[in-house]
Parts: sequence; C-alpha cells; structure tokens
Amino acid sequence: MDRSFLSNDQVIEASRNFVCIRLATYEDEAEAEFLRTVYVGRTGDLENTVFVLMTPDTKENLCRPGRSPNFAFRSPTSLATEMNKIAKQYKASETGSNPILPQLKDVRLGLNVSSCDGLPSVVCVADDDNPADFMHSLLAPMAYSKDLAGKFVYSTTSDSSMLESVKNYNGQPGILLIEPGEYGLDGQLVKFFSPSTKSEVLEKALTEYANASGKVSKNHSLHVRTGMREGKVWKTEIPIEDQGTLQAMQRTNRSSGRGAPGGRRPGGN
Repeated sequence: MDRSFLSNDQVIEASRNFVCIRLATYEDEAEAEFLRTVYVGRTGDLENTVFVLMTPDTKENLCRPGRSPNFAFRSPTSLATEMNKIAKQYKASETGSNPILPQLKDVRLGLNVSSCDGLPSVVCVADDDNPADFMHSLLAPMAYSKDLAGKFVYSTTSDSSMLESVKNYNGQPGILLIEPGEYGLDGQLVKFFSPSTKSEVLEKALTEYANASGKVSKNHSLHVRTGMREGKVWKTEIPIEDQGTLQAMQRTNRSSGRGAPGGRRPGGN
C-alpha cells in the first residue's frame, strides 16, 4: 500500500469520518472471497493489496478499485478532498458510548503485523472468569484517543498457549504489552496488566511506552535476506495468488533454498 497516501495528514484527518478496514487478504479465506468481487489483477488472481472506498452497505464502490490509492487518485490531496466530499453524503449515526476495539483476527497475525508495522502489540488473554469484552471496553476508548490512536496493534485470545513464543509470559489472563520479535514470529513481554487494572493506570502506562519507544523502521531488502539466511518462515492461511509476490519469492528461494521470511506477510497490506 502506498504510504505516501495513507500517512498524509489530510488523508488521516479525512479518514476519521470513515470506517477504515485493514485487510487480511491471504490470512482469511472468507475475506479473500469477498475481495475477489472488488478487484483482481490482470491474471484474474487476487492481488496482495486492495484499495477502494465503498458505501456503508458495501454494495457500491465509490472510486476505482485497485492495488493502491493511486489507481484512482492523482495525489493524497485529491484523495482527501474526495473523502471529505463523500463523508458529507452519508450522515453518521450517533457516536456510541462503547467503541469496538480495532484488532487483528488472532494473536499469531497480531504479532506479525505488529512487527511489520514497527509497533508494539497489545494482547488480551481471556478465560471464563475474565471475559475479553471487559478488557476490550478498557482498551477501545484509548485505541481511538488522540494520544494513542495508531500506536499499538491489538489482538485477543482465550488460549494462552498461542503465546508460548512470548518470553517472560506465564500464561495468566490479562492484558499484555509485547514488543514483537524482528520477524513477527515471537516477542518479549514488556508489561502485564491484570484484567482488573484501572483504565487510568493502563492508559498512563501505554502512553508512556508509546512516547518512549517510537516506531521501528526496517530496511526491507536487508530484512528479507537476513530472514532467509536464518530460516524465518511465515506461512499464509491460504495460498498466495499475486504473481508479482510469487515471482519475487521464487527468485529469493532459488538463492536461499527457503520459504517466505517472517516479518512481512506476502499476502498482507
């Protein structure tokens, strides 16, 4: 996805009037089937990225769909202008008092996306006595707040064994602040919060960590080469179809004899 568009201040401001969906693509079969009805490449295969603006009922495309915003817009400014125009045509419902926590479909994908984005991960570990809904109600307002929006990647599980690769975590239910590993296949527990932690305590800790850590950047070419040498492999949920991605993987595999590296989802966005 073209970050020159999505990181633009005008586009970010305009997006506040939209429901923004981060696609899983090759990490979710049902989503992939829907995306095939929106956009496929010249070969008829699902691309590894898709961008489109849609009506609230998702029945109509409001711009030309494509791999990135530049399929339909000349510049970030033109995208922001069109988004503001569209927003005026659709009256938003009254703001709910219980916003929904924006999260990835599972902790495996959550850790990997966290590493890809260079952001810390927040994971809710629930059980019968500590429901996920309560932890979500604590985190959701923070996830949309001015100071914390876009600063963390969220996910949830009721199976603590899914986090066996996270160092220093002992399996207790609660809210975990995790620094992901370089290839998104493991992580390090930074701080544990019990499910009963007060929201103000949680918000203060997350704000302090976000301000102190910042976003981690990677050199993509070096990252991929190193990952191949070290045998860091990420397996997508469904087969990759994007021909450009497959060709790049084949070239790398011939030189390394290995699969796709972790730290970047070939089917991600």
